[in-house]
Amino acid sequence: MMKHTVLSAAVAIGLASIFQQAYADPAGASAAQTTAEQPWATAQTILDATKADLQTGGLLAVGAHVADLEHALADAKQPAASSGADTVYVLTDGPTETLLALAAAASDKNAPAGRKVVALNNPYPAISLYLGSYYNEIGKPEEALRVLDAGLTLENSTLGLHQPLLISERGAALASMKRWPDALADYDKGLALAGLADSARARLYRGRGFALTELGRLDEAEQAYRDSLKLAPGNAIAQQELDYIAHLRAGGAAEPTGITMPQPAPKSQ
Repeated sequence: MMKHTVLSAAVAIGLASIFQQAYADPAGASAAQTTAEQPWATAQTILDATKADLQTGGLLAVGAHVADLEHALADAKQPAASSGADTVYVLTDGPTETLLALAAAASDKNAPAGRKVVALNNPYPAISLYLGSYYNEIGKPEEALRVLDAGLTLENSTLGLHQPLLISERGAALASMKRWPDALADYDKGLALAGLADSARARLYRGRGFALTELGRLDEAEQAYRDSLKLAPGNAIAQQELDYIAHLRAGGAAEPTGITMPQPAPKSQ
């Protein structure tokens, strides 16, 4: 039987890497102590606890933290900047946002002399992704769309590390609802982002190919999968979908669609 599945972002690049920030928090322990009572620090604590359970129990382990994650996302707050403060904290999602924030601070001619700008990890995009991936896993794509949209509309999040992942996960939710034109629009939006890593671009091409297949646009779907293979040679999902397109062209029956999600990781002995 041919397989035809849309791949969630959470399985596309692996649970361990998808929820791991790609840069070190430059603030250090002193900043953590200074901001310990702030809402973003509480959100980071919740995120860390969820990540620990996810790494040992798989995506379903997020369920135990849903209430806390939902509360943190609903209460998402950026640090309040004060022109006279000796230290200003900014939340950033990845190295690009960090560099831009520090560059903007350095060019601020109105800043007090000697003022420090400290970039802290922004926990909210990852929280949105955790929740969106979990809701997709348990068959609640409407809830996934809600939390992913919250993550995509966060303040100062347009260049974040999680941006293409949130868009990809949103596309998976739309696909599971069979909203093919909307899913295609999401994948195209993701592909229009600047500075995408090859792995992210390949994943978005695969999502695009999936939506195009469902829309009956097989030539475009085939091209999307071939474009993905240029960036991720040998990818089994892309090749499987090309085989499925060939199956359809040969008069084969269409297969039911579904979302492929990761299985819980085995617990260490």
